[in-house]
Amino acid sequence: MTRETTVLVEQSPVGAREVSALNEKAWLTQFGDPQGSRALAQHALAAVRLVGDECGAAYARISLACYEMRHGDRELAEREFSELKQCFAQRHDLLGELRACFGLAVLYSRAGNTESAYAELIGFSTGLDRLAAVDAFVVSNALGAICADGGLKDEAMRFFYKALNAARELQSNDHLTLVLSNLGDVQHSAGNYEDAVRFLVEAYDLVAQSQLASLGPLVAGNLAMCQLAIGAHQAAYETIEPYLSMGKDYVHIGRSDKAFFQSIAAHTFAAREEWDAAKACIATALESADALNDLQVCTHCYWVCGLIERGQGRLGESLEALRKAESYLGRLRDPYYPIQLYRELSRVHAALGQWQPAYEYLERHQQLYQCSLGSATRARAQMLQIQSELADAERERDFAIQKHAEAERGRRELEALNSELAFKVDEIQRLQAKLRDQAIRDPLTDLYNRRYLQEELSNEIRLAERRYYPISIVLIDLDHFKRVNDGHGHPVGDKVLVELADLMRANIRGSDFACRFGGEEFCLVLSDIGLDRALVRIHHLLERFRALSVPLADGGRLAGLTFSAGVAEYPRHGRSADALLKAADSALYRAKAAGRDRIFEAK
Repeated sequence: MTRETTVLVEQSPVGAREVSALNEKAWLTQFGDPQGSRALAQHALAAVRLVGDECGAAYARISLACYEMRHGDRELAEREFSELKQCFAQRHDLLGELRACFGLAVLYSRAGNTESAYAELIGFSTGLDRLAAVDAFVVSNALGAICADGGLKDEAMRFFYKALNAARELQSNDHLTLVLSNLGDVQHSAGNYEDAVRFLVEAYDLVAQSQLASLGPLVAGNLAMCQLAIGAHQAAYETIEPYLSMGKDYVHIGRSDKAFFQSIAAHTFAAREEWDAAKACIATALESADALNDLQVCTHCYWVCGLIERGQGRLGESLEALRKAESYLGRLRDPYYPIQLYRELSRVHAALGQWQPAYEYLERHQQLYQCSLGSATRARAQMLQIQSELADAERERDFAIQKHAEAERGRRELEALNSELAFKVDEIQRLQAKLRDQAIRDPLTDLYNRRYLQEELSNEIRLAERRYYPISIVLIDLDHFKRVNDGHGHPVGDKVLVELADLMRANIRGSDFACRFGGEEFCLVLSDIGLDRALVRIHHLLERFRALSVPLADGGRLAGLTFSAGVAEYPRHGRSADALLKAADSALYRAKAAGRDRIFEAK
């Protein structure tokens, strides 16, 4: 508890009004300062004995039950919420009943019972404009999280935006941080990583301004999960690194949130091939998640276990862990996990030589991935247009309030503008749910695309120029790929492209990146690697590609695959992205002309 909170507790009088003030302060600070919130509620409960305020005692118990729900005994919390719900209902105290129902809804949702959670709170959603901002936030944010868990992304966005408005009205960084983190999480689950990162970076910056930073690990975990999804492994590590020293006695964060953070930390270490650190984190996370029956964290933990086992060459154990994660999917509505798990299951089956299940899981992954794509650019343009219209409507409404507050004509105009405003808010929130993955990845191979290459290669060159290290640019083109498509069909051709992409991913470091340059052409950017080392690595990649055989529909196998490649080095062959790509392309052309199935360096 901070010194400021201690002073407040010690100096507070013990009248009924002061008890109410203590309870409201405890309720307000439950997210940002859980220890301080508990101390305030305990002080209010002790003061009640002097003033005989049973209602004040019930409100204090609500805040204490919220602390137990996140940090202590959940069964005790559920008993308290159930008893207090009945108590407030008998007193016809709707505000107290709302707060008790909030606690029950959170517990039900975390146990995977989203229907019961939704039923506890939805009745209070129609009167949000009559509630104090803190309670409007609590209801809207909880309903948003429940809808997100239930797969209702559009409803989740609608409630989270209502919570965002309430947080801004409260002028509370803690509440604003929480809802921004939730907005980022729901955008991430929809595959819209660009907006997800934008929300989460804003939340992360707000956490950095807080002295308590109790929401820091949760926000860092959500942001790192997005960064991992787009392949930014170093950025993910830098995001979680400030919280890695968080010990078992760290009381500013709830147990579910801590287990989630540990699972993301393990995922980050696995992406960096730091296996011992990954295993230590995942063991802690899995123990807590199993004890709490947190389905989402359990799913993530077993997925990461599968990644760790595959990374260490234990394919049987990897498959077992991934199947355990897959067993939870029936109770999860988040589309992110099926997409990721089916792709990883395909990779493990392929590594085991089990081509039929590998192909089936790959088909499932591609079907789900295609479903997750939508007209994101068009939806974003529509959203921006409606936001502009919404801003205009708000200005007109404010003008009407100022100029015609006491006039009947002004009242009618204000009602019309408010109706238009509400309609546009709903329309924006519906469009938010349609936003999908922006064009930074190729949907077939899951590699970065040409647009990303053009932006990131220039950044990499500037960094290499400052730090005085070389970069190798490799352009790869599959040999006789048209024959594959014409002779065996495009599905087999797509499989060949995916197999090469998987080989490239498996043979680069976290500081490198691979892109699909277009058609059957790929590009590798190898950071801090000179030409000689790059040639060795690409020859190794070519040998592995030659050894591939792809299953055909008739039971046969396609073998004898090769590619040609051209390699250029910064700064030897150019100091700009265009110059390096041109040099590598010229080398690739010479490799093709010399008979294919070979690698040439730029001149």
